[in-house]
Amino acid sequence: MLSRGIVGVWLVVVAALAIALPAPAGAAGEGVLGTCAASAYEQPFAPWLDFASYELAPNGGLESGPDGWSLDGGAAVAAGNESFYVGDAGDTSSLSLPSGSAATTSSMCVDATSPDLRLFVRNSGSLLSTLKVEALYTDVLGQPRALTVALLAAGSTWQPTLPIPVLANLLGAPPLVTDGTTSVAFRFAPLGSRSGWRIDDVYVDPFKGD
Repeated sequence: MLSRGIVGVWLVVVAALAIALPAPAGAAGEGVLGTCAASAYEQPFAPWLDFASYELAPNGGLESGPDGWSLDGGAAVAAGNESFYVGDAGDTSSLSLPSGSAATTSSMCVDATSPDLRLFVRNSGSLLSTLKVEALYTDVLGQPRALTVALLAAGSTWQPTLPIPVLANLLGAPPLVTDGTTSVAFRFAPLGSRSGWRIDDVYVDPFKGD
């Protein structure tokens, strides 16, 4: 049974599209890679009985300001950390996403088995507003792609999302070409009016399913 913190965050849609939509120019990940560099792994979701090892996305805690993020339409780093402080007790920042905004991480190397994305969210605005999560990557033909992996709904208090499967790697280059890895960025965009979305501490489990 799931422990504290899951109630209040819903994964409304997970779309495993057979053909992903083309991404805007410059928005996709940097393409296929070889072996991923060694990373620091943590278990930030252990209090919610998720003992998988995750790595923080580049500046996934927003503690270095907007470094490593592409922010559009009023998205901005704001004061106030997610309330569980899974990164560090001294953390002070999160990302504000008003209506019409979007925020994209820098590219990161993920394992091609079926990685998961997980983060902390809250929405103090309209309950009708959802948060679209996309995986941005480059396919075997060199075309930028955007794959919707989730639509989230949340309440006004910080909660962790459920693990979000990242399926873009299934549509990328074959493991024999990429040595089992690919490069993916993630874009977050609120849908609907009167959004009050905030996100923080974005983590990827690159070995889910191993």
